[in-house]
Amino acid sequence: MAASSPVDADVVRKIAVLARLTVDEAELPRLADQLSRIVAYVDLLEQIPETATAGELLPPATPVRPDVPEAGGGRAALEENAPKLMHGYGAVPRVVGGGS
Repeated sequence: MAASSPVDADVVRKIAVLARLTVDEAELPRLADQLSRIVAYVDLLEQIPETATAGELLPPATPVRPDVPEAGGGRAALEENAPKLMHGYGAVPRVVGGGS
């Protein structure tokens, strides 16, 4: 990467400390090069004029609807849907860690 890159082995060490990662000294040059390329790519993205992406805004991915609470059926719905009741709560078969 270019000599003017702000990313060197010391920067990688500092980032590794902040991220609580252990980095082998032999890996520092490779990681510094990779991080330098990432920083250079972000710098290129910053050079794109905002007008290049300006246009109509896309509609929201999910249509907005009012959040209106509805009755859930309470105890009757529980009794109707639970396989059995124990101590007033729905009881379902164990599906994890039951052993054989």
